[in-house]
Amino acid sequence: MKTLTRSMVRHAHSIAREVGAKVILLNADVIDEDSDLSALIDDVGFRIILVSRRPGFRAPGEPTEMCAVVPMPDIAMTRAGQVKVAILIAAAEQLVRAGDRILCLTGIDLSGSIDTIMVLDMGTEIELFSKSTADPLPEGVTPTVFERVLTLASELGVEGREGRPVGTLFVVGDCEAVLAQSQQLVINPFHGYPEGERNILDPRLEETIKEFSAIDGAFIVRGDGVVLAAGRYLAPRSKLEERLPQGLGTRHEAAASITATTGAIAVCVSQSTGTVSIFKDGRLITDIQKPWGRTAESL
Repeated sequence: MKTLTRSMVRHAHSIAREVGAKVILLNADVIDEDSDLSALIDDVGFRIILVSRRPGFRAPGEPTEMCAVVPMPDIAMTRAGQVKVAILIAAAEQLVRAGDRILCLTGIDLSGSIDTIMVLDMGTEIELFSKSTADPLPEGVTPTVFERVLTLASELGVEGREGRPVGTLFVVGDCEAVLAQSQQLVINPFHGYPEGERNILDPRLEETIKEFSAIDGAFIVRGDGVVLAAGRYLAPRSKLEERLPQGLGTRHEAAASITATTGAIAVCVSQSTGTVSIFKDGRLITDIQKPWGRTAESL
C-alpha cells in the first residue's frame, strides 16, 4: 500500500473530527488487499462509506452500521465525477442527508493512490450539486433502479455505441404523467413484451438499451425498473421558468421541462461531450463530465 494513501486515510479521522463531518467517503479500489483496507477502516475509526466499481464488492470483516458500500459504474471518471456519482448514489440510498458534511478521499482514476481530500456540505455545495441532491429520488423510484440508469448513462457517455458518440435521455418515475405529456416518434420497441423481460435491472437487457439509445427520443422507465417505451418525444405542458446553464441543448431542455411538470427524474447523455446531466424539479442537480486524457483528471 502506498505511503501517500496510508497517510491520507490516517489523517482523515482527525480532519473529519475538526470540521464536524458526519461520514468519510473512501475510494476503496485504490487499496489492493482486504487486510490493508480493514486496517485503514480501523485506523479511521469513523462512519465510512466505501466506494467501489468492483462487481460484488463487500466491506472486509463483519457488516456494521459504521461501514457501508456504494457501487460505482465500471468506467473511467475524473475525481470530481467519482465524488458526484458516489454522493448521488449514497443520497439515493439515504446514507447521507441534507445538512451532512462529508469528507471525501479519492484520487486520479486507475492510479492506485489516494491524493485528494474534499469536504462537501450536502445541500449547499452549489459548485458541484444543487440543493435537490440531498433527496434525489422521486416517490416510487428505487435506489437500485436509479443506480442502474446512472450506470448505463455513464457507460454510454464514456464509451458511446460501437465507437460512435451517443446522446440519449432516460426519464424515470411518475410514468402516467410523463406518458400523458409525450408521444411516440417511432413504433415502441418495448410494446407487448412481458414486464419481466423489459426490466432495466436485468443484465440481459443492457445491450438492447444501448442499441435503442441511437433512436431519437427518450426512454420512459417506471420506478421499479420496467421500461415502458423508447423513442418517446417529450412535450411538457409548460416552459421552464429558469434558464439552463449555457451550452445545454434541446435534449437537456426537454429533460428539465418534463421534470418541472411531473414528479420524474431525468438522466441525459450529451452526444457532443459525453457529459451525463441529472435533472429534477426543472433544475440541473449535477453533471458528470467524461474524462478527456490526463488533463481531465484534475478537479
